[in-house]
Amino acid sequence: MPRELLADYPLDEGRHDEMFAAPLEPRAHWKPMLEQLADEPAERMRERLQTVQRRIRENGVTYNIYADPKGADRPWELDLLPLMVSQDEWSGIEAAVAQRATLLNAILLDVYGEQRLLKEGLLPPALVHGQAGFLRPCHGAKQPGGVMLHLYAADLARSPDGQWWVIDDRTQAPSGAGYALENRIVISRAFPELFRDLKIQHLASFFATLRDSLAHWAPRDGPGGVLTVLLTPGPLNETYFEHAYLARYLGLPLVEGGDLTVRDGCVWLKALSGLKRVHAILRRLDDDHCDPLELRADSALGVPGLVDAMRRGNVLIANALGSNLLESSALLGFLPRLSERLLGEDLKMPSVATWWCGEPLALKSVIENLDHLVVKPAFPGLRVEPMFGEDLDERGRRRVTAMLRARPNDYVAQEIVRVSQAPVLDRSHHGRLVARAIGLRVFACASPNGYVVMPGGLTRVASASDARTISMQRGGSSKDTWVMASGAVSTFSLLRRSISPEELVRSGTNLSSRVVENLFWFGRYCERCDAQARLLRVALGMLVDEMPGDDERVRPIIIELLRQSGILPAGEPDPDDAVLARTLRAAVADDARPGLASGLRTLSRTASHLRERLSLDNWRTLNRMTRGLASQKGQPRALADVLGELDITIGQFTTLSGYALDGMTRDPGWRFLSIGRRIERLQSLGAILQQALASPPEIELTWLLRLADSIITYRARYMSRPEWLPVLDLLVRDEANPRSIAFQVFGLRDFVRRLAELFGDFGDERFMGPAAALQAIDPAADLRHGSEKLAALLGDWHHASSRLAEQIGLRFFSHVGESSRQTFAT
Repeated sequence: MPRELLADYPLDEGRHDEMFAAPLEPRAHWKPMLEQLADEPAERMRERLQTVQRRIRENGVTYNIYADPKGADRPWELDLLPLMVSQDEWSGIEAAVAQRATLLNAILLDVYGEQRLLKEGLLPPALVHGQAGFLRPCHGAKQPGGVMLHLYAADLARSPDGQWWVIDDRTQAPSGAGYALENRIVISRAFPELFRDLKIQHLASFFATLRDSLAHWAPRDGPGGVLTVLLTPGPLNETYFEHAYLARYLGLPLVEGGDLTVRDGCVWLKALSGLKRVHAILRRLDDDHCDPLELRADSALGVPGLVDAMRRGNVLIANALGSNLLESSALLGFLPRLSERLLGEDLKMPSVATWWCGEPLALKSVIENLDHLVVKPAFPGLRVEPMFGEDLDERGRRRVTAMLRARPNDYVAQEIVRVSQAPVLDRSHHGRLVARAIGLRVFACASPNGYVVMPGGLTRVASASDARTISMQRGGSSKDTWVMASGAVSTFSLLRRSISPEELVRSGTNLSSRVVENLFWFGRYCERCDAQARLLRVALGMLVDEMPGDDERVRPIIIELLRQSGILPAGEPDPDDAVLARTLRAAVADDARPGLASGLRTLSRTASHLRERLSLDNWRTLNRMTRGLASQKGQPRALADVLGELDITIGQFTTLSGYALDGMTRDPGWRFLSIGRRIERLQSLGAILQQALASPPEIELTWLLRLADSIITYRARYMSRPEWLPVLDLLVRDEANPRSIAFQVFGLRDFVRRLAELFGDFGDERFMGPAAALQAIDPAADLRHGSEKLAALLGDWHHASSRLAEQIGLRFFSHVGESSRQTFAT
């Protein structure tokens, strides 16, 4: 056994250790992992760790801790070592979790149906009618297939004697399955040979069962297919990454409340092609936020009329509305009797010992034994932090006792269990192993043949060695969970299925309005950031004399363009070199100031609404750009180094453009992204040309070609000093130059024509006027310095493109509710 690896590993006799059966005696199913770690040099372990961290960062895997200043940008924490579970042990866990899901589903059906458990006294009425989790508008609703609990998660922990206990039930909209899948993909690639040799069970069949079961129970309105959507609260939710990840993996549209509408008792998706019937909703939205008409009037996240559509049986909602009722800890103590009554059998896995203070005898016992218990809220909606009796002094005991007696129904007390520990790679001590408390979240989904349990789960890790709670919101991390198979491992993949000719898809007209709006603005912000980066590069190059031949008459033009972009404040005197250099540095790296860094932050925020639409390569490029510039914030850097960073960033924008050009199908979504890009480039180039035309006629024009990214083309054609006629011809009339006015105008005309063919005319014209005006330009008369006609045309094109953006918004975006739609300034 490698003693160096275990030099800091504590052997705690009061805790079950997942890895060791006795000091330095590993359990049989852990031996292969420890042997591999022992045989590898420390450098190899560091490489594995760096690979895991890089993949998490580049894939944009995040989990928002609300109190963390990193907010939604906080990377997901994943330990390199998985939790190993033997097949024999897993069989017991699997059976217990499937039984528990069956029991909880039966309880839900009774509470929202005949309520026999209340009549027989097996459930106290206060635990149903006395809590906000019981949704009266949902009582009596028919549940297809007799299933309300489509997806269930049990939080398990192991006590010192090795017994697994259920700590919490997750029945409303369980999170973590997507993170478990991402953990599996990352860690299995870190130990590919070990993963294969140990015959670790795969996860794909579980997700296929979930998807297919929803389609099986969804109502049908004809011979056509079933449309299932995944409903998310939006990018501000702490697990939004998982929502987008699962939507893409399951092949479901990711929608927000404003993307859906209820008409004639049915739910419809607002798509480009019109309204499309939604048959099933896999929701990640809390119960009371789902319908502002009947549940919570101040919710801006839900779908008005959703409860009525559910009651009519016109939509399947998973999990059924009202399932939050079972997340009350107060129910744990009643489950043994309920299992005997409903299933005719004992619970296979006990819950942690729990006393509901609403029962007089339980309240008395809790007060007498407070030192050995932890007091928690009985219902999820009560915002009360756990209170450990062992932490209370005499005054604190009196305060808690008075609180329990005043509102006994609102509290439960639970036994304090020292949960098991597992090895974690300590990044601060050169790859040594340390121990942390762990909990295991196991998932089950309903199927026509009963509940199916994911062969693995999300292992959650405490944030510190002395932490008494395991919570991702308190800075905890995670592990992959490896369940060994006794026989052959299924090679089923969710991506492998036969597609019939009737299922072939080419059109993207069923995209939601929110998606195409964000694609439109993603295109605009890409171009806006690229233009800012090029402007900053020219301005910095002017300070370091990187533009030989440019005279001092260029400086006022660049200063004015910096003012127009917001980098320099309007109305103030021209800055000297020192102030300008300081401002430009801040514009590059400080996202709290106007400039490139803040523009990239906006671009990333817009991209976060498109997680299910953007490829991993897109995400990696975006993450490298934002993190690369953010790392320079506040650091004194030479202007030459800042220029180097800008060169890299501009190259990455070119990469993003390449993804749009070669990595996206030419569907309507791509057209909206492309229209956004061309409108922004047309307006940016027009503003630059207007400044150039107002400058002295003899000014040197290299700066203009650099800003327009056309200097190489010019030199290849003319091999001479830039002159007004060829420069303006290249930047205005040349249809082959992707940076020209003509390229943008004619492209917009063609895109508008194609959209009109698909969806009908919108606005007052198909962008034909700007194209005609461009074709009518006389090079001899109009492509010269001081041309009033050209200056007027630049203004007309800017106005026409702004009007086009407005018409597109009115036709395709504005019917999305303001509560869920991003609002941008043009």
